[in-house]
Formats: sequence, structure tokens, C-alpha cells
Amino acid sequence: MDMFFKSLSIMDYVWCFVVGGAICIVAQILIDKTKITPARILVLFVTLGAILRWTWII
Repeated sequence: MDMFFKSLSIMDYVWCFVVGGAICIVAQILIDKTKITPARILVLFVTLGAILRWTWII
């Protein structure tokens, strides 16, 4: 595990920050503009992540 963290560059951390921020922005817009509850948005994101993982990675 130690070698994994040593192999990460600063740009890897920047991209993680940017992608995580984009996900948070989408969630906040959904909360503000729709009547969807935060719990349902969480379930939606987890389900979409599982579907994307199943179709693109495997």
C-alpha cells in the first residue's frame, strides 16, 4: 500500500479534487432545484456508480 501512495503525483490529487467537487455541485443543484431528498440523491449516485463500474470496468 505504501508504494501505491508514493506513485501518486500531485495531478492525481488535483483530479480527485476536481471530480469530487463536480459530483458535489451536481448533488447540490439537484437538492436546490428539485424536490428529491438528499437520501434519494445518495442512493441515485451509489446506484449509478455501481452500474458504471459494472458496465465499464469489468
